[in-house]
Amino acid sequence: MTDRNEAMEALTQALELERRGQKFYTQASQETFNEKGRAMFASLADEEGKHIAMVERQMRAMQEQGQYETLPDIEAPDVDLDKELFPPAREARKAELGEDPNVLDALHFALDLEMRLHTVYTNAARETEDEAGRTMYMWLADAEMTHFDLLMANYESQVDMGSWV
Repeated sequence: MTDRNEAMEALTQALELERRGQKFYTQASQETFNEKGRAMFASLADEEGKHIAMVERQMRAMQEQGQYETLPDIEAPDVDLDKELFPPAREARKAELGEDPNVLDALHFALDLEMRLHTVYTNAARETEDEAGRTMYMWLADAEMTHFDLLMANYESQVDMGSWV
C-alpha cells in the first residue's frame, strides 16, 4: 500500500475507529461504578488517545511527504497477521447475563471495536510495502490484541464470577 490514497483511506478508517473507541471508553469509565472496571476503561481511553495521535501524525506525513514517517521508539512486534479476533456471540451471552447486563454489553461492544481495529491494522500491515507504515500497523495491531485480551479476561470474569479482573 504505497499508494497515497490507499494509505489515507486506511488511516482515515483507523482514526475514526480510534476516536469512537476513546469516546466509548471515556464514557464507560464515567459510568462504571466498580473501581477496577472504571480504571480499566480510563486506561483504554488514554491508550486510544495515544493511538489517535500516532495515526494523525502519519496522516500529516502522508499528506505532506507522500510516505509514512518512521516513528521513534516503536518496533514491529511479531504479529500473526492471519490471526482473527472474535468477540463472544451475543446470543450465547444473553443466556449468561449476570447481575449487571450493562457491564457485559459494554464489554461486548469494546471487544467488537478492538476486533475491528485489529483487522484494519493487520490488513494495512499486509498491504503496505512501506517499512515505517508496516511497523506502525503491526505495533497498533499488537496493541489492539492486548486490549482485546484484557477485555476478554474481564468479560469472562464477569460471566463466571460477576467481578472484574
